[in-house]
Amino acid sequence: MNMDLNEIIELTWIPILAFVMSTAAGIHMLLIKKRPPYLRVKGDNRVMQNEEQYAKVGGILLLLFGLGAAGMVVLLFFNAYAALAEIVVVFLIFSVKWRDMNRKYGPLGG
Repeated sequence: MNMDLNEIIELTWIPILAFVMSTAAGIHMLLIKKRPPYLRVKGDNRVMQNEEQYAKVGGILLLLFGLGAAGMVVLLFFNAYAALAEIVVVFLIFSVKWRDMNRKYGPLGG
């Protein structure tokens, strides 16, 4: 399978973008130890139950999601169906864990 750079980018740009965005947001949350403004609804100023733990766990979850997106990039070169199945499983696990984290450490009254 001989692919040039344009074909590789065309095949992988969405999971690469997901990797970059989730990894950057995860690192940002781990470094600033609070929920960043781009993860909030405009005007949402509710008090967090434990903002530092929210940022720590959320940052780790976002980094793991980025790792899943990177795994999708690799799988795309072998089997598109396997890549799709992998990212669906990663997204479902991420969603459940994010919901649990939000309930435990997230905004009060929400």
